Amino acid sequence: MGFAVFLDVDGVLNTSTTVKQTPYGYTGIDDARVEILAHALEKYGGGDIVLSSDWKELNPKHDDYVYLVSKLKKYGLEISGQTFDSNLERGKGIKEYLEEHSEIEEFVILDDMTFDFERYKKLWERLLLTNGIENVKFASRTPAVEAIVFLDYIYMLS
Repeated sequence: MGFAVFLDVDGVLNTSTTVKQTPYGYTGIDDARVEILAHALEKYGGGDIVLSSDWKELNPKHDDYVYLVSKLKKYGLEISGQTFDSNLERGKGIKEYLEEHSEIEEFVILDDMTFDFERYKKLWERLLLTNGIENVKFASRTPAVEAIVFLDYIYMLS
């Protein structure tokens, strides 16, 4: 059974209180938040990380993208794919990704913004809204089972 986490970076792996910086001087990534993600994925039984963040727009050789990859790798995580969409249609990009990857049977979305997710019931029920991964809540009043389980793992670990 294929499981995926659609990962936003800013607001999930960092917040406005993050003091670390990327090589280009933008808000960096907090190791403790990556560790929470890694442990939650491990508890869930593993899965793929699909980058839905604006960071996907960076060239893979860009110093900030290399920095992201190295932060994930430190905790045994790697990016297995990315969505293709504009900022305001992140839900559409995830929907299209899922249509192209039928092996993904279960998924959650970690994001600090709602974008167009509410247009897609299946996405909305799997959206976990964050202000840093440790401050996560359901977007939907009727969350999907995988969202409930994944959120429980995050709470256990943070």
